[in-house]
Amino acid sequence: MSELLSRLQSETEETRRAALEEAAGTPDETIVRAMLTHTMNPSVSDSERQFAAECLAKCSHGEIATALLPLLKSDQAIARTLAAIGLGGQSSPAVITGLIQSLTDTVNTVRNWAERSLLGQIAAVREHGIAELLKLLGHTVPLSRSPVARILGLTQDARAVQPLMQMAEADPEWLPRMAAVRALGDHGSGASVELLRRLLTSDPKNRVRAAAAEAIGKLRPTDAESLLRTALETDADAGVQKSAGEALRALGFEVDEINDGGWE
Repeated sequence: MSELLSRLQSETEETRRAALEEAAGTPDETIVRAMLTHTMNPSVSDSERQFAAECLAKCSHGEIATALLPLLKSDQAIARTLAAIGLGGQSSPAVITGLIQSLTDTVNTVRNWAERSLLGQIAAVREHGIAELLKLLGHTVPLSRSPVARILGLTQDARAVQPLMQMAEADPEWLPRMAAVRALGDHGSGASVELLRRLLTSDPKNRVRAAAAEAIGKLRPTDAESLLRTALETDADAGVQKSAGEALRALGFEVDEINDGGWE
């Protein structure tokens, strides 16, 4: 390990990156500490620090949470970003809660990495984070509501079904509606099928209708073929037609042609 530690401290970036990649997932406390030092070193480029954090995310040593969790509250966006990345391998209640709260960060990069880290540990989110996520479904910022919906769908927790259905039908912004519709498809609850039938034909936003087609394809109601063929043949939007056609093919039905004209 001393040789690896030496390479982590090399003056050559290429050597350091190679050593970081090799160290990813290590249980060795000394190496983890060196990776943490690297991640928080302001004299290293932001891209290299991010790479170090990504390698840290593959480690489960508890010292990572101790060092990075407070940084989620830093006034520096780069520190919050690195923390959101590096905590991807931690599953304690405190870390899950901290990452969920970071879904409301004012910086898009922080939100994106927090979401990615949470998606990588859905079992821990299901165990520790449902109540906190449900609170955030009503957040004022659409770009926060959307990832919350996506994560909730993947947890497949029964408590999420009704709130996601309400968002899918009533959210004033199309992006959260689309996220909620997709989440219902990922969740797998048949309780949302009737709602999805309505949204497939009635939502004013093409991307929400397309998401409804995808969700219906995943839920496989008995009338899935009829619903999807109707959308394929009658919806004027090329993106919706494509989603319906792809859902039909995924279900094993023949589709002669899919309009791939792109989104309008």
